[in-house]
Amino acid sequence: MKQGGSSGGPPDAGSSAQRLDASMLPISSESLAKILDLADDAIISVDQEQRIILFNQGAERMFGYPADAVMGQPLDLLLPERLLEAHRRHITSFAASPVNARRMGERQEIRARRKDGREFPAEASISKVEVNGTTMFTAIVRDATERVLAEEILKNSLREKEALLKEIHHRVKNNLQVVSSLLGLQSRTVTNHELRKMFQESQDRVHSMALLHESLYQSQSLSQIDFPAYIRQLAAHLFQSYGVSAERIHLRTNLDKLYLGLEAAVPCGLIINELISNSLKYAFPDGREGEVRISLRQSSDGTAQLVVADNGVGLKADVDWTNTKSLGLRLVRSLAEQLGATVELHSNTGTEVQLAFAAAA
Repeated sequence: MKQGGSSGGPPDAGSSAQRLDASMLPISSESLAKILDLADDAIISVDQEQRIILFNQGAERMFGYPADAVMGQPLDLLLPERLLEAHRRHITSFAASPVNARRMGERQEIRARRKDGREFPAEASISKVEVNGTTMFTAIVRDATERVLAEEILKNSLREKEALLKEIHHRVKNNLQVVSSLLGLQSRTVTNHELRKMFQESQDRVHSMALLHESLYQSQSLSQIDFPAYIRQLAAHLFQSYGVSAERIHLRTNLDKLYLGLEAAVPCGLIINELISNSLKYAFPDGREGEVRISLRQSSDGTAQLVVADNGVGLKADVDWTNTKSLGLRLVRSLAEQLGATVELHSNTGTEVQLAFAAAA
């Protein structure tokens, strides 16, 4: 193989000129080779037959080969054997494409092979240029071992934190269920009907919060709750808690797909708990039939509109819900303020409560 260099004898094996084969590379300037040697990345050029015609010092350090050992050798020398066919297809596709440069491995990780046979992850870009009727391909390769290792450490750390958060939500849910059970046990010792109702209502409120933590525990996301699924679970629990037959009082839902963070989900869930409970307790006296409607819609501006309504007897005409002594309605007002929601109440045919709030998680 003819090597480029100054007159008066062949260059030393480690010289920049030897890394640039003048018989193969149209641009064979020794000064160009020295400039390329300044790069930390590996810069490797091959001809149309995929023979190596340029191998800078960065490539020597990265792959472990001296330049004179690889000049004229096929590029397969630097690739894992199992990836050779895929690499050839990539080069063929790139050669026929109208683009002159692209990033390699856009859909999968690039792997390279050192002289000792060890594989390593790499980042690479490839370009092509036509010189004197022939195509030369040049790859700039960066060792991605440290980046991949750092990413793996970060992923492991995130997995550990996710597991910890899941465990926290699970334990909070269990603790809330214990509180709910204690309230239930205590209520059995109470003979006063009104006091027992108060214990049941407290149980339902605690359960509504426990259900949120259970939803987060089971969710793929630890920060957002599938709120339509939560509403259906909560409503089913309340119908069961109040011993309401689904044949007598029908539940109708119209729920957009919406995810809420815990900060918004807790007050919103408690509001829904109070409104459904009020409907089941008061809207259908004497065994009358009817329906409870729950609607959740999200506007294009990110605002959510929640409607809980029934077609029952409605509120009494003299009830001022903004100044009521009812704990449930006072809670709704207080929680709506916490949620930053606007509230409207209508009581013509039944009762309808409308809330609008920012749905950002």
